[in-house]
Amino acid sequence: MKKIIFLLMLCAIGFNMTATAQKAINSVHFYDVKNADMEKTYIASLKEINTIMAEMGFPKNYYSYFKLAASDTTKTYRNCTIGHWTSEEDYKTIHDHPKFKAWANKNKDNNAVFITGQLYRKFYAAD
Repeated sequence: MKKIIFLLMLCAIGFNMTATAQKAINSVHFYDVKNADMEKTYIASLKEINTIMAEMGFPKNYYSYFKLAASDTTKTYRNCTIGHWTSEEDYKTIHDHPKFKAWANKNKDNNAVFITGQLYRKFYAAD
């Protein structure tokens, strides 16, 4: 099971690595969404923060959402969000920005309801 999750994570990062700068990082969140309605609301929340980040002047920093195929029998970590960040500095600037904090605060309770048992990692581009 751990091997499957690890391989899935590596594939997702490799496939979705869009920033080419060596300072680029990706944050990876594995979790389970409780139901389809909550999934739609969560996706809308991610679209909202992506729009906010672009308005803040960071259009190359965004979140992508993935899920396993319905036919996959894996029981946990069926959903994944990858944050694409151009640098550690931009990551920090975005997360410290009042607009990002307002979005996070507004969605804090909702996202906790949507997601259970999150596994989070931050990956840095290899030299």
